[in-house]
Amino acid sequence: MMRTLLMLGLLYAFSSPLFSQINFSCNYREVCEWNAKVEDFINCNKQEENSLFRMNEAETMFTHTTPTIESAYYINKKEKLEDNDVWRLDVTSDVGNEYIYFLDIPNDEIRVLVDQGNDDFLLIRFYVKQMWSGN
Repeated sequence: MMRTLLMLGLLYAFSSPLFSQINFSCNYREVCEWNAKVEDFINCNKQEENSLFRMNEAETMFTHTTPTIESAYYINKKEKLEDNDVWRLDVTSDVGNEYIYFLDIPNDEIRVLVDQGNDDFLLIRFYVKQMWSGN
């Protein structure tokens, strides 16, 4: 019940400006390759990896911290996808790379679509262990 209330609060928070920082702690990372022939992601490799996403109060950027690196991402566009409570974020990394992030709060996932050119894509899925607001 408490988790449901927190998720509803986070969904409301994403529909209006945040008053505090939102944090997503993840415990697994999965990388999948796009197969154009079958039009699906294949060869998924899931491994344990702790990481933390921290969205700033103004929802203009977030940081992603892993055991080996910390990167900043600047949000260029944010939209709620209809009918599924998933947020799409078009972002630019602190080194200039562009990505599409999907915050799938109901399913406890953060997904990243990486365009490698020539119709070659990667899907990186982070499994959210815990979400909370505040510093």
